[in-house]
Amino acid sequence: MKKRVLCRWLVGSVALVSACAVTPPEIVPVITPDEYIFAHRGDTLLVVGVEWWEVFGDTTLNRLILTAIENNQDLAVALSNVEVARQTMATARASLLPQVDVGVSGSATYTTPSDGGKKRIAQSYSLLPRASWELSLFGAGATTDAAREEFLASEWGYRAARLALEAEVATTYFEWLQYARSLEISERSYALRLEAQQKSDSLFYYGYTSGVDLWQARSLTATAATDIPSYRRAMLQANLALNTLVGGEPELLPMPSHSRECEHSRGAQLDGLYCGHLTATPLPVYVPSGLPSAMLERRPDVMEAFHKVEAAAARTRIARANRLPSFALTGEGGLLSSTLKGLTSHNPAYWTASLSLTQPLFHFGELRAEERKAYEGWRQAMLNYQSVALGALSDVESALVAIENYNVEAAKYLELLTANARLQEMTAALYADGLASSLNLIDAERNLYSSQLDYISLLTEQLSAYVSLYKALGGGW
Repeated sequence: MKKRVLCRWLVGSVALVSACAVTPPEIVPVITPDEYIFAHRGDTLLVVGVEWWEVFGDTTLNRLILTAIENNQDLAVALSNVEVARQTMATARASLLPQVDVGVSGSATYTTPSDGGKKRIAQSYSLLPRASWELSLFGAGATTDAAREEFLASEWGYRAARLALEAEVATTYFEWLQYARSLEISERSYALRLEAQQKSDSLFYYGYTSGVDLWQARSLTATAATDIPSYRRAMLQANLALNTLVGGEPELLPMPSHSRECEHSRGAQLDGLYCGHLTATPLPVYVPSGLPSAMLERRPDVMEAFHKVEAAAARTRIARANRLPSFALTGEGGLLSSTLKGLTSHNPAYWTASLSLTQPLFHFGELRAEERKAYEGWRQAMLNYQSVALGALSDVESALVAIENYNVEAAKYLELLTANARLQEMTAALYADGLASSLNLIDAERNLYSSQLDYISLLTEQLSAYVSLYKALGGGW
């Protein structure tokens, strides 16, 4: 009979545990296409190195990014967050194990008997180790799971912060190059226009040209002159922004050197002003983008959001388990005596143990509200994950479109720049022979000057598009 009762009790316990088992909500997967819309058909190969920025072939950029990774303060904070999450995970694991403490105490109480007897001092001394273990029957591992997922999310968060920093340094550096090149073009154009203006002044003085020609020449010179401080200011501000990102000692970057061997400059006889470090290494016509599903498993911000969903799911298990039974096992034992000497004589051993089972009964809806709040937290994390994942897919598509169109636009604009350079050269020769008016020469010079600056801006946008693609693909791995 006792065996039957025991078996029934065990079966009932197993059934109770099964009925109360806590299962977290499941992640709703993001539906990904087989290929990117704007990728080459059949493109499943991904070729990106860990140091993806080296594709630009700029040693200054390489140095700036590596220095920023080492010194940037915001990135150091993100790394510190990883360590905090690591210790939180260790704390969660330790909370599931028995806790052992030891206490040493001594007390004395001076008492006066109510019947007027002899006064005495009551003493008590103890040396008692104490062990306790409190464990939820249904959510024992949820706390550890939540801490582990938060740790993984913080690691991916650090990678996301690092990738964002790398991309921002690269983009800011390319902007600095743009302003530096534009400043160089403005200074050179100003020098040439000032020389032409002086000739125009002489011709006007001797009556060979009209006042219209004089003031048009001066207007052209003033245009380049006003651009110089504007580009110098923008260049220095970009330099200061780089100093902040890098986190090292402030420095003023030297002006970029010419690249007379650049294919664009050599072909258009542009004297290296329009390429230099902007395209020191030929950019790849196309960057293989791989599979969309693989990108979601590699991109840091997507993986960070994924692990935050898992952590939120674990917290729903914790909230649910708080409404279910838990037990606590406590025991203590050691030496107990009414005298200090008695701790080492006779038999002062003492111990006690207790086992309790707690079932929350009535908390005025507090526990149910906590469970609902945890579920809503999971739902928010789930929606955020889906949003980040869809945004990542869109980022890759947008970058692919930008690169393809910027490559075509840059090639076409180089044809325009070459034509304007030839036109200015031929118009200047005709003007010197008296076969072209000063208006023709001024228009040719103005068009060349504008196309020079526009081409530099276009090259910068082209490089930024490549940076956006590498960032959208998740950087290096």
